[in-house]
Amino acid sequence: MKDNADTNVLDVAIIGAGLGGLCMAIRLLEAGTRNFRLFEKSRGVGGTWYENRYPGAACDVPSHFYCFSFEPNPDWTRVYSAQPEILRYIEQCFDKYDVRPHVEHDREVLRLELDESASLWTVHFRNSAPVRARHVVNAGGGLHKPRWPDIPGSSSFAGVRVHTAQWDESLSLSGKRVAIIGSAASAIQIIPVIADEVRDLTVFQRTPNYIAPRHDGDYSPFVRRVFRRLPTLARFHRWWIFNRLDTFIYPLVKRRWLRRLLAFRVNRHMRQSIDDRNCHRALTPDYELGCKRILISDDLFDTLNREHVRLVTNPIIGIEAEGVRSSDKELHRCDVLIYATGFDLAGHFASIDVVGAGGVRLAELWSDGEVGYNGCCVAGLPNYWMMSGPNTAVGTTSVIFMLEQITRYVATLIASTGPGELRQVRQTVQDRYNKQLQDELGGTVWASGCDSWYLTDSDRITTLYPGSARRFRRQLEQPDMEDFMLVGNT
Repeated sequence: MKDNADTNVLDVAIIGAGLGGLCMAIRLLEAGTRNFRLFEKSRGVGGTWYENRYPGAACDVPSHFYCFSFEPNPDWTRVYSAQPEILRYIEQCFDKYDVRPHVEHDREVLRLELDESASLWTVHFRNSAPVRARHVVNAGGGLHKPRWPDIPGSSSFAGVRVHTAQWDESLSLSGKRVAIIGSAASAIQIIPVIADEVRDLTVFQRTPNYIAPRHDGDYSPFVRRVFRRLPTLARFHRWWIFNRLDTFIYPLVKRRWLRRLLAFRVNRHMRQSIDDRNCHRALTPDYELGCKRILISDDLFDTLNREHVRLVTNPIIGIEAEGVRSSDKELHRCDVLIYATGFDLAGHFASIDVVGAGGVRLAELWSDGEVGYNGCCVAGLPNYWMMSGPNTAVGTTSVIFMLEQITRYVATLIASTGPGELRQVRQTVQDRYNKQLQDELGGTVWASGCDSWYLTDSDRITTLYPGSARRFRRQLEQPDMEDFMLVGNT
């Protein structure tokens, strides 16, 4: 699709200036399309990595695989990069590929409405005039809207309350009594970092997690210099990471004997690392490895061994002015209360009111759970594309790898749709795809019976993709145009 003379109508409106929006913008520029905008609700680019700034925030995918394949970074300083370094990489990509001029900040999208007669979407914002576009690409990620648990008395706390997803960088924890609610991904990153600073630290755990060694480390200046001078070697290193994840980690999803073997090794590592034997049982999960997210850390257990750090596994019954009350009636006094309780993914999907063909709303189409086709489109919403739609989340590869496949696929669909045309996936194709998807997901560890956020109230899995990274790449290599229809055509 080339630039259109009508400057009042965008060819493409992209929601979000994170990794997905950036990747889509680069694809469009490569195709010669410049009549597009990225609408970003915040004041910076980077999405998840702009929003999440809590101490210790880092990626759990190796650095050389957590970057675009077309823009490798030989200068990663660590095997697993921290938030500041990832954000710098993203900002450099925005500059190098000249995407910044296409970004408009403080533009929170509230509603999308299709005008079928004009074959245009109208994009409505919170505090500015609407715009019209032929295509909408929703590249908003799900790891930014915090989930605040409903705990009695939360508003009565007299100290400072903060969520890891909305960190106050001016907050000082020096000499403070700190309590953390949550013990999963963000918690195990922040706990070791703040332990040296605080007076005492209380960690409230609801459910134990499988926590494997991270095996983090530095890339020395010599190694970085070699990667710069021998880019082929850096590409091989990336390929090695990809294959290790896809060949040795992905099979955990479907092979029970492999999960049991790894669970034994992970639990043994925990028992060897924790000094207090009374904690061993509390830290041992009673569900299959992989049913919930597998976590990685090199320093959490050492931190839990410290005298001023305490693990509480009794349920929280309420929050009071001076601290947190557990079910054994003990009041755990604190000055700062940190919520490491994850993200509201359901709220993320429902945050924009999308009104498609015939006035149908996305909320209605998803009333029984999120469904789509290839994770990037929904029947009834022509010319509406997603970067992180239903069943695209993964735990055994890099989300950036997934985004690259989706952007290539969507860019092809956009290029094949002429002015005035509306293209959407056929309902029968979407139904068949989702039946196959759910049938396969039923045989994965995610359906093995634990209480996880992966499962909907109807026991469907609408977030995760059940296949390998290689399979997803083959699946989205080229759109089958027979799977799609022009609205009004049969």
